[in-house]
Amino acid sequence: MKTLLQASALALALLGAAQAASAVTTTTANLRRAPSLSGAVVAVVPQGRLLTVACQGDWCRTTYQGRGGYMARSLLRPVTSSAPLSGEGTRFFATCQAMRQAGAAPLRIGTPGYRVGLDRNRNGLACDAGER
Repeated sequence: MKTLLQASALALALLGAAQAASAVTTTTANLRRAPSLSGAVVAVVPQGRLLTVACQGDWCRTTYQGRGGYMARSLLRPVTSSAPLSGEGTRFFATCQAMRQAGAAPLRIGTPGYRVGLDRNRNGLACDAGER
C-alpha cells in the first residue's frame, strides 16, 4: 500500500509540472509502468498512434487502451502543444453533433476545437464521416 501511495504521489508530481499535448509514436514503443527503461512494460503501442501526453524531461505520461504509463519522449513526435482552455480564439465541442450543428466538422488536429475524444478512429480528423 505504501509503495502504491508513493508511486501515485510521484505521478501527480510529474503531471503537475507537465503540460498536456498531442503526439504520435514514431515507432512501435513500450508503455512502461515507471519512467525508466527498467520499468515493467504494460502495453506495446504501434507506430503512428495518436496519443495525449504530459511530458517532463525524457519521459511522457500517457494512456493506451485503458492502461496508463510512461513512454520515452524520443519515441514521440509532437503534433500540438498545450493550448489554453478558454479565451479568445478557443472553441470546445462536447459532441460531434454539436460540432456539426456549428458547421465546424470535421476538424483537423491542431485546429482550435479539435480534441482526441472526438477523433475515435485516431486519424487526425475529429467528427469525420462515420464518427458520432
